Amino acid sequence: MGVERYDIGSRWGLDGPAADACRFAGWLTSCGVPAENITLLVSPLASNADLVREHIQRHGYRSGTADQVTVREVFARTLPATTSDLLIIHWGGHGVIEHDEQRLIYADATTQDKCNLNLTQLLRSLRTSTYARHPRQLVLVDACSNLVEDLGWAGVMPRQDFAEGRTDPRRDQYALLAASPGERAVNDDAAKTGLFSRTVLEVLGSLSDGTWPPDAGHLQSEVSGQFELLREQGRTAQVPSRLWYRSRSTQDELIFAAGSPAARTSARAVGALLLTHGEFQRLKKIIDGASAPARLRDLYREATRDVVSASALLHQPDDLTSTVVALRNLVRPAPLFRFLVRFAASSDTVTQHRLWEWINETAPRWEVDLEELRALDAELCRTYMVLRLQPDLLGEGLLVTGWSYEGCDSRQVVCADEPWAAGRLASEVGRLLEGFDPELDAVPPVIEFLVHMPMLDDQLELLSVPIAGRRQAIGTACPVVMRPLERLTDPDRVQVLQARWRELTKRGDAYDASAIHWVECILPGTPANAETWQTRVCAALAYRRSHGPHEDPGLQEALAAGMPVALWHRPTRGDANRREALERVLRNRQLRDLPDVVLGQRIAAHHPSANADHPGRDLVLLWDDPDRLPAELQWHPPTLEGAAL
Repeated sequence: MGVERYDIGSRWGLDGPAADACRFAGWLTSCGVPAENITLLVSPLASNADLVREHIQRHGYRSGTADQVTVREVFARTLPATTSDLLIIHWGGHGVIEHDEQRLIYADATTQDKCNLNLTQLLRSLRTSTYARHPRQLVLVDACSNLVEDLGWAGVMPRQDFAEGRTDPRRDQYALLAASPGERAVNDDAAKTGLFSRTVLEVLGSLSDGTWPPDAGHLQSEVSGQFELLREQGRTAQVPSRLWYRSRSTQDELIFAAGSPAARTSARAVGALLLTHGEFQRLKKIIDGASAPARLRDLYREATRDVVSASALLHQPDDLTSTVVALRNLVRPAPLFRFLVRFAASSDTVTQHRLWEWINETAPRWEVDLEELRALDAELCRTYMVLRLQPDLLGEGLLVTGWSYEGCDSRQVVCADEPWAAGRLASEVGRLLEGFDPELDAVPPVIEFLVHMPMLDDQLELLSVPIAGRRQAIGTACPVVMRPLERLTDPDRVQVLQARWRELTKRGDAYDASAIHWVECILPGTPANAETWQTRVCAALAYRRSHGPHEDPGLQEALAAGMPVALWHRPTRGDANRREALERVLRNRQLRDLPDVVLGQRIAAHHPSANADHPGRDLVLLWDDPDRLPAELQWHPPTLEGAAL
């Protein structure tokens, strides 16, 4: 598509876009693309009309004008009904930015009706099931990105969107735009070409013979390099921006140039709010279609922990939209995006996809590091394997039931009809971890063993499990924690546990010595300090006992007080100073990282050069998160019929 002549007036004329469209068509023909697969929609200047017409007739391209009706017909009707291995779109002409949306001006735009193609919305539409027959897309746009505020066009741009189906996870879309927000795209009238189009064609022409399809990443790199050289020579200030979209599930990324500092300042200055009007309206559509989170205040607190005071938390919003509005008022954008990542992780799959598409597109504009957001998402959406182990009444092994939790999704993955020996348990855990590689995956799954009290000291972290092609102790590949069954089957104790867990999450990310209750000696008949047990969330049991955990008064006190975290060494450990060993684990660590801290300690303890008294040896972590309570374990009051019986 190339627009040189506009109904809005002759002063809008451009000498080059129609010629560039013909040059792109010629390049496609030289690469072997059949003429019937190429459509030219051009509105040339009168001086170029004969040359364009002759070019179309000579090659036999399908053609039309670049007016609103014709262009929409192609995108709304023709393309969804056709199929391609690669869809290439090139546009040359005038463009503007409104509310962070790139608009391309149709040939039949007038002073009263500035009809336009909303490129930003079209790109979203192209990534959905509406265009399922075009799995790979390359979009090249040679147009200005003038701000509508600078042109006096704010609020007068008509909108006519394209249909958006379901987000297609298989889509591969790469878009390269001539200019960043607030910039003009240079057109060389004398040479009848746009600087961007000429540079792109030069790079494409330099590709070795037989290079098809063109490598989008190489194209972007070479074009950016050419423009950097031109800027150094003082021949242009233009900065091409790029947008590379692929499915989040393939861990590829969306990149969009943040634009010039002036453009960012202009966008930030409107109402002194984070997000432009367009960005906020698209976000609002997503959150309006999502279910309200159950723990909104917790999500808000976690996202704003480093910028919001305790007093401000008393006045935080109570609904989702108001929360986002409040976060737009902060000086820095990071808390807003952290909140949205946390909200996405606690939402359904559809909301996750929609939010992450918005985050990927918007965060770089506000200079928010996408890698940090993805790392947070990986932590929030990490996999937890909850395995309930119950001794068989005949003493022949363990009856095993297992659940997998990932984000807000949970499912039962194991249900043994017969007792398993340790070898079978290890094999099944290895099966559940298929695809996990400790060397490649930064966030390992957590293994939680739900057991009766007498089994809390069992060395389950030493199970030899096949992982990534070799066998190793499960506790040196994944965090392994213990959970007592007795507490989770008592509804009153679960309520206490939930309250104490909330206290733990409120403690923040820093080391908090006041959260730890150190117990160094337990004497029979000694009264417990109830106040201390009730005000701490972690019990460090730094004494050696001569009996099992179910007879341990210190552990019993911790469980009765609803403490969600407890740490101790088994009796099999030597008589070395147990408090010193536990302090080496806990000191200057945030409690919420303890499962990963203990993993690191166990890995270090298994190193050939580790001392026999390494604190990672015989270390047990009780980590009881009530948010992962399998439905089968939940207590229900008896029915009236049951009571009568």
